[in-house]
This record gives sequence, structure tokens and C-alpha cells, in this order.
Amino acid sequence: MQSRQEADKRALLVLLSINAYFVAANYFILMHPKILISACAVLLSLPGFAQVDPTWPTVFKNINTEVQTNSKAYSTLKDATKTIGHRLTGSENGKQAEEYTYNLLKSYGFADVHYQPFEVESWRRGDLEVEIGPDAKHLASIKSVSLAHSPVKADVTAALEDMGNGLEADYEARPDAVKGKIALVYLGVLPGSPEGTSTLHRSEKTAIAIKHGAKGIIIINTVEGGTLLTGTASVTGKLIPIPAVCIGKEDGLKLKEQLKVIPLKAHIATNNFSGMIKARNVIATLPDKSLPDEKIVVGGHLDGSFSVT
Repeated sequence: MQSRQEADKRALLVLLSINAYFVAANYFILMHPKILISACAVLLSLPGFAQVDPTWPTVFKNINTEVQTNSKAYSTLKDATKTIGHRLTGSENGKQAEEYTYNLLKSYGFADVHYQPFEVESWRRGDLEVEIGPDAKHLASIKSVSLAHSPVKADVTAALEDMGNGLEADYEARPDAVKGKIALVYLGVLPGSPEGTSTLHRSEKTAIAIKHGAKGIIIINTVEGGTLLTGTASVTGKLIPIPAVCIGKEDGLKLKEQLKVIPLKAHIATNNFSGMIKARNVIATLPDKSLPDEKIVVGGHLDGSFSVT
């Protein structure tokens, strides 16, 4: 007979596996149904999971079929995006999203639906201007977006310095090269980098730039088509001391080529919001009389980025 501790570990494994399944299903369900089925087969073959009740594969298959046949996830998301727009937590639109979700769950027949208010420290991007040119009098605007947890207010003009992949090795190879300047860093690993070069998260690259005295950092996205990356530049979730922005791949690579020929100046001016906000989770409970002490929690994002709905 297994101990309570062993039983708890087994239960945790099952719950983690269920969560992994739903994550996979949410991502692949419409775009890659065959991959989803294969992923489920791999999931079920993982050590520990194979010891679960042998009826589970059938249960998962039925869930998969039900979702592919009757899911309203994407149509609902489309409707919410169209009628509400962005769903930034703590904003008026976020409040509308909470009410939308509450009413939707009610329409599905859930009797027990309620709000769970919470208060949390939040960051929200505001105005941003990034200009780059041969000198401070000849600057041209460049498409950009602030990365989360940049300062509430910043206005910096400094020389632009190409720091390659933005890894510690790039800075160690050129001590003090970026001190008092704005670092230009590639988000991933540049073509032609030494074999085996691994990358870091943008927040870690930002932390390295700060460590070496940069006054700002401009991160070049790896996706083509002028796509801008959003997300945090802070490893702690707190405000960072320098402005961090992202620019498109094409603009960034062009700047790298220009820096090989002439020095460039960069100007970053930004205003953002940071403070406590109030919002609500929406919770619906479907009780089960046969297993009253067992709970399955299914959750998901209610919010959406200000710039990406």
C-alpha cells in the first residue's frame, strides 16, 4: 500500500499531466490536430503517467474530439476582441472582459459564478519615441515599442553601441564599450556566432547591459516583417533603471550595418504607468456529488496585452 506522500505525488503528476494536455490542446487544436493527437500519445507514455487508470487515454481522446467538434474558444475570443478590444488588467476594457466572461459562464448554465477581487502592482506602457541618426540634430523616428517595467519616465540621448548578442561574453570582449551609451542587442543569436552560442531571455540581456553601465537598451526582434516584441525586460518584475525598447528585425540589422561605417546617436523618450491596480478573477464552480473532495482546476488568461488583443 502506498503512503499518503506517495499518493499526493501521484495525484500531482496526474494534475500536471492534465494541465499539459489542456495547454497543448489550446494551442494545437485547430491548427495542428494530427500533431495534437501525437502529442497526447507522447504525454501518455511519459514515466509515471502510464501507470494511471488505463481508461484515461479514451477520456482524453473524447475530450479532443469534443473540442475539435464543438469548441467555441476561437469564435468567443474573436467576439471578445471585436466587441471589447484589448483586455488590459485593471483598465476599463479589462472590467468589460470580466463582465463578458461572467455573463458567458452564466449562459453556459453555471449556477455558481462569482468575482474574486484582487489588487496587484502593474505596469502599463504609454508614449514612446525612438529616434536614431548620425548626430543629435539629424535623428529619424524608428518604429518601436517599450518593454514592460521600463522606467515610468525616461528621456535619454546617447551614442548607440552594437553589443552583438548582448551576452556577457560580448561585454567582456570590449570592457566599458557601452558605458554611458545605449546598447543595441539582438534578441536571439546572430547568424555567424560561434558554434554552440546560447541565448538568454531579453530581461537577462537587459540586466547585463545595466551591469555594464548602459543608459538604455534597444533590442532587435528576430521575427521578420517589422514585427515588434512585447514583454518584460525585468528579471525581478520590478522597474528597471534604464529604458528598454524593441525594434523590428529589418530596422535593427540596417542599424548594425550603418554602425560599421559611421557612429550613430539614439534618443529614447518614454512615459509609462506603474502602480497598484484592482481587477477581478471570474470563478465558476461545477460541483460533483460523487467525488466531493476532489477538485480539478481549469484556468486561462482573461486579460490581453494593450498592443495585442
